[in-house]
Amino acid sequence: MTFLLAACGGGGGGSSSPATPAATTPLTFSVKMSTTSGEVGVGRSLTISALAVDSNGVDVSGNTVFTWSSVDTGVATIEPVAATPANAVVRGVATGTTSVQVVATVRNADNTTTTLPAQTATITVVPASAVSYSLSIPNTSLSMSDGQELPVKVSLIDSNGNDVSASVNNWAWASSATAVQVTASQNSATLKASNSSATTAVTADVSVSVTAPDGHAIGGVIVVTVAKNGSATYRVVTTSNGQPVDALQVFSTRPANFTSRVLRNDGQDVTADFDGTWTYTATSPTLSASEAAGTHDATVSTSLAKGTGPVQSTLTVTAVSTRLGVSSAANLAVTENPTWALVGDIQQPLTLLQALPIEVTARMKHLGDDAQYTECKDWAWDSTGPVSLTPSLFALPNQVRATGTAAGDFTITATCTAIADNTPLQLVFVGTVK
Repeated sequence: MTFLLAACGGGGGGSSSPATPAATTPLTFSVKMSTTSGEVGVGRSLTISALAVDSNGVDVSGNTVFTWSSVDTGVATIEPVAATPANAVVRGVATGTTSVQVVATVRNADNTTTTLPAQTATITVVPASAVSYSLSIPNTSLSMSDGQELPVKVSLIDSNGNDVSASVNNWAWASSATAVQVTASQNSATLKASNSSATTAVTADVSVSVTAPDGHAIGGVIVVTVAKNGSATYRVVTTSNGQPVDALQVFSTRPANFTSRVLRNDGQDVTADFDGTWTYTATSPTLSASEAAGTHDATVSTSLAKGTGPVQSTLTVTAVSTRLGVSSAANLAVTENPTWALVGDIQQPLTLLQALPIEVTARMKHLGDDAQYTECKDWAWDSTGPVSLTPSLFALPNQVRATGTAAGDFTITATCTAIADNTPLQLVFVGTVK
């Protein structure tokens, strides 16, 4: 998966004088794709990305030209995203399987260039009416420090934006180098970094793959740099309703919200040190995000008209610190106007007082439009934590009465199946009983 080429560069003179500095080892480069195998529907799109790093683990994508291509454009096409050339959008044309590839050309410090071998990903195109699947990887590039243990989680997202990670159990994780050890369970893993050098960073590719419910292989890569010993590293984490989030559903008349913050390798929240301009870059032209003044609380909106969609893309939030001279980024998979979805009509996280019930309702959406609950069958409700559920006042299947039984955190989950195409739907409410 990793290809290394020596960078072109001048060497020192041939003098043996003691005053002549020792020759430095020329930089080498590698390029990786975030997706190794993916799936997309006919007429739909999938966002993939590439990352170029040098042998010190430094991201040099900003000095790199990425050239994207598809082996069979009759099956799928691929086009770079103008605002972020390291990202590209794959569009399904006809059912079948093809390969897409990227060739990276890195510009060196002396203005020479190094072209790296092509990286490829296998893309399966399914019928437009079929549900397709993709991996949501919040951090396709991570920096760690020696001895650090870092929990990571990826999600298997269907073309409606639903997290179906729990519906499969054949997740596989691996690391390309001993610098990063992986202990995994399903779609979650703990990475442990090792690098005793005080002068050199090391890298490893952490791969994750799974067989989707339709039998197709889905895979991706997280590029991990273990910094030289003693260096601080940073990562962006995103939450919604107080819970970690890596995927969002956005509707024409219903924006989504999330919050970003930055953690140092020792777990400290150092968001305040990231004092530069934070950017939100979407690979879909109809998707936008804006911050609330004085915060890093973002509102995500779509300009898609009701009745159109779904569109899946990636939203990247980049945090910049002028104080530290570093930046860090995280990705969210966003589905605009999913074909079918469940949404809540009550602000989350919920707050319950013991013995005082509230009505909780799950509402249907179809391509951004309101839909009747009767378009879903097999409604079911479940809960965890100190909350009890009883039928709602009107005994409707998409409503439930929730009563707190003791202090603590809880979840309430509504599920049903869309009658039109048997798509399973799920909505999770989170809250606290006081």
